[in-house]
Amino acid sequence: MYQLLVVFACLSFASLAAGMGGPSNNILRLNIQKEPVIDPNTVCKTYPELTGQQYHLCRKFPDVTASAVQGVQVAVHECQYQLRTHRWNCSALEKKNKNPHASPILARGYKETAFAYAISAAGVTHQVSKACSMGKLKSCGCDMQLHGRRGRHMRRDVSRDFQWGGCSHNIHFGAQYARKFLNSRDRARDIHSQINLHNNRAGRLAVIRNVREQCKCHGMSGSCELETCWKAAPNFRKVGQVLRRKYEAASKVQVAYTNSADSRLYKHNGRRPHKMDLLFYESSPNFCERNSHLDSPGTTGRYCNKSSSGIDNCETLCCGRGYNTLKVKRSERCNCKFYWCCYVECQVCTITEWVTVCK
Repeated sequence: MYQLLVVFACLSFASLAAGMGGPSNNILRLNIQKEPVIDPNTVCKTYPELTGQQYHLCRKFPDVTASAVQGVQVAVHECQYQLRTHRWNCSALEKKNKNPHASPILARGYKETAFAYAISAAGVTHQVSKACSMGKLKSCGCDMQLHGRRGRHMRRDVSRDFQWGGCSHNIHFGAQYARKFLNSRDRARDIHSQINLHNNRAGRLAVIRNVREQCKCHGMSGSCELETCWKAAPNFRKVGQVLRRKYEAASKVQVAYTNSADSRLYKHNGRRPHKMDLLFYESSPNFCERNSHLDSPGTTGRYCNKSSSGIDNCETLCCGRGYNTLKVKRSERCNCKFYWCCYVECQVCTITEWVTVCK
């Protein structure tokens, strides 16, 4: 059984096809999915809380913005996975037809805020880069900077020549658009804006610095007489793992003003932060109780692991309130796949199990 979750609520693929007078998708009962029409009305007016500059970019590049929005959705899902055992687990960022950047917690200076900003920037960079190489966007295509050049690498302890070819993911364009689209939310020069811009850059770099090489052999019977290689964006799970490690080592910073009235961020040990560091300036609350001012649901009702020695153990996750043991049958989305441009397709898995739930 499959469930279709649409990023833009007003996009109905069937109605769009009918409105265009196009052929039915059900010829021979194949039920082939039509791609939606992407224009400013179907993108810019259905994604809320865009800043003026974001709306201008969206009107000019609706197809790229559609990929950027999907990148944010991918990032929210990865955020939930990486912080699934934490008291704050990104669940508040996923609401129907809601821009996660409008969440009150992203207006604060917590380390959780830093992670949310960084992984969102990474998601936009990742999805736009891939959409370029898929030929889905009018503004970009494959990255051809290395095309035709020769290189040499080690394969199974044997040094081999190869030629750059194929369709490299356009990471440069993806990172550039992510910077324009997300940085426009922080135009001030206060500590909050400076930190958000820094964490956005850390997210983009998490993609850029983990670009991988993919190759294909050519020759008789797989002899690999000739090998063609191209650059590909990293698996987003790896990007999430990189940023989670940075989150766990996040640095609290302060602003120092120079004589020229410029301001710089410094760690509490007096050192300048590294480009890949995640930064925060405000100590986090415990996130134990529901707090509507922070869009935090609290931990009541959360599953905990009574035998764990980690942060998901019942004593820590339930904040000392205790827990109940229940037998439950639940359905949840699983094996989700994101498709360009505007939807994610998931299986629905049914699970019956004994669980411990925070009081």
